[in-house]
Amino acid sequence: MGSAQGEVGGDDEAGAREAAAGRSPSPASGTAAGASADAVSFEVGAGLEYDSNVAILELDASTGAGDAAALFELGAAYDRPGDAKLDFGGGYNFSETAHQDFSEFDVRIHRASARMAYDLGRPDVGATLQHAYAELDGSDFMTLTQLSPYISSLVGKRLFLRFAYGDTDKDFADDPGRDATTSSLSSDAYVFVNGLKTYLVFGHRYDDEDAGDAELDYTGQRLSVQLSQRFRAGTRDITLRTYLRAESRDYRAVTASIGELRRDDRGELEVVAEIPVGRRVLTRVGIKRADNESNLPSVDFAETVFSVEFTATL
Repeated sequence: MGSAQGEVGGDDEAGAREAAAGRSPSPASGTAAGASADAVSFEVGAGLEYDSNVAILELDASTGAGDAAALFELGAAYDRPGDAKLDFGGGYNFSETAHQDFSEFDVRIHRASARMAYDLGRPDVGATLQHAYAELDGSDFMTLTQLSPYISSLVGKRLFLRFAYGDTDKDFADDPGRDATTSSLSSDAYVFVNGLKTYLVFGHRYDDEDAGDAELDYTGQRLSVQLSQRFRAGTRDITLRTYLRAESRDYRAVTASIGELRRDDRGELEVVAEIPVGRRVLTRVGIKRADNESNLPSVDFAETVFSVEFTATL
């Protein structure tokens, strides 16, 4: 489990579908490839993963050892049908990671989300609201609420741009020093090389976090690139996604345990293959490599994660 906060993020595939249709990406409405276009949809998924270095990034904690884990996910989503100027939707998602040995790193996350957008002609304006509650080892861990207004527009036929401001509030049940508010500015560019068969997503985000403990205040930058390719293999349309992410954080106050200003750099390379099995079942096979460099020893580590998941859309 790398990051509970990361689970709150949106769905790039859902964003690409809506961008191709001239609408803004909507994190609350993601569905698997081949999912039903009904207004209400349901998903259930299960899988296995192996993490070479189990960690909780929100606590700056890592085990230094690997472990296998079972994955479970359940979700429901509503999307307003049709092509009206006013578009809205919402959803709920539950996910759980249960480790074989490190049960103290087991995480459950409940996430509710809503979105609304209005088509002004060429640009769209809207907002997303997300609320997540996470448990660690069966106990209260973290509550996160995020409001994000945005503006987006299709430029020509191959480029879709989205700019957003994010206001995030994090509350930790047993560590008020980590309670924080974060202001974020993000931009995303979807480049459609061949419609939804081949496209690129370039992203940038700037974060300014103010925590209860001054040692945890930081400013950060995150850059990301995604390449999505859909190709035919026999009777199946397989989607291959490649992600490259780089994040840096500069902390504003001296960290007492190391006697200097803390600096974190994290790089990730992830490859995920999505293989349909029948009309409503999707198999995801993924591998992710992450390298963390920091002058804080507990978060200076590397990890490799292998995963296999099966998702059914009802």
